[in-house]
Amino acid sequence: MSRKYHKNSISKNGNNYYLQFHIKDWMRTFPPFNHFPKSKKNFKESLKTSDFDLAYERAKIRLKELQLIDRPEYKPLEVGAKAYWKGYQEYKGMSDNDLDEMYDYHLDIIDGSTNPYISDELVITDEEHFSNSNNNLLAIDRAREERNSPFYDEPHPYPVSLKVTFQRYMDELKAEGKPSKTQNKVKNAAKRFLNYRGVADIELRLITPKIVSDYIKYGRLKNWALSTFSNDIYYLGAVFDFSKREGLLKNIANPFRGQKMRNFKDPIKKEPFTYEMIAKLAELTSGDKELTQLIYVSYYTGMRLDEIFTAKLNRIENTRVFNVAEKGGKTKAASRIIPLHSELKKYDLEKWTSPSSNALGKRFGRIKNKMLNGLGMIEHKKKYSHHSFRHLFSKTLLTARYSELETTDLMGHKKSNIGRTEAGKTYFARQPMDKLIQMIESIPKLEI
Repeated sequence: MSRKYHKNSISKNGNNYYLQFHIKDWMRTFPPFNHFPKSKKNFKESLKTSDFDLAYERAKIRLKELQLIDRPEYKPLEVGAKAYWKGYQEYKGMSDNDLDEMYDYHLDIIDGSTNPYISDELVITDEEHFSNSNNNLLAIDRAREERNSPFYDEPHPYPVSLKVTFQRYMDELKAEGKPSKTQNKVKNAAKRFLNYRGVADIELRLITPKIVSDYIKYGRLKNWALSTFSNDIYYLGAVFDFSKREGLLKNIANPFRGQKMRNFKDPIKKEPFTYEMIAKLAELTSGDKELTQLIYVSYYTGMRLDEIFTAKLNRIENTRVFNVAEKGGKTKAASRIIPLHSELKKYDLEKWTSPSSNALGKRFGRIKNKMLNGLGMIEHKKKYSHHSFRHLFSKTLLTARYSELETTDLMGHKKSNIGRTEAGKTYFARQPMDKLIQMIESIPKLEI
């Protein structure tokens, strides 16, 4: 966090302005000040002008040079296992010369060539530098050994743990543009598994099929929902596969794959909203433009909440459309276009002010529960969620006598029209725009 300096950092002596301030202890760790004797308490330097505005601009420039304002925010060095595994991945692709240079660089740090620095909130200690560099040296040694000995199979100095690996896997998901909701599912899956084991972390090699089988029995005993639990097992298996792809773990069988989950409780079937419910929702959100917009867009498009949050308004074939899941989504067919219903064209659709789709969803969830409570249906709250708009959208299209194949272009389940090229390859064609518009306009106007 940068220090803020005001005009009172500037003093005037005669016709000349000076940059002047008290030298605080935290400043003495920066190169411009660390040679100052303790007896020197104040900094004073001429700004060589009698014009205050010019003096103020020169003062800002000089304060930046002294690293007192607009300093880059310091990121703590990675230490221990994190430093080793990060270095190990980076060094595997380096040339021999680059490895030698990095080795010398970290060796110099261990020998004490780097001074400690202090930021506003964080102290970088010699121990931190030592741990980071020492673990990087271990990673370089490992990379050299593997390069010179193709069958080198000595154990790593740090075990590959679930916590370290799932964090790296989440970083990969983020780099691929996966939504934060997916990243949180990975995090929660690991958290629930570790809570079951009663440990802060666990080595991946120690997770056996028997441990996973016992975990499944535990989930069944706790009456957990099959959909949530099967997702957890899938994501834990994905983390395990990721560790093998990255070379962090030997090619051993994935204990999370091939497990059978029987006799779990049936998932709660989501119900579509009724028009009475939507009217009540609109009434409760009448003073909230964002939630009101969410209700109308959800009703007239059937989009998932995260799709609504990221959808872009475009114009295709002279028709305003939502460009949905442009970078991919929950399914391969999630990327699609949805023409704007004539009722939505009457509204000035604004950008979402909520920081994320998850935050917007939580706000909607509170209003949804309030609506159900007002209708005397709070005991059924698990049957209704934002997805209930999607169920209603699908039900309305089917009631209008469009087939499931026809509705898939708007729902994003599967591309509807399947054809074959002369080479025999399958391709999928979107239905014509006028057909999509016709289907969208079959959604009746909300009389609220």
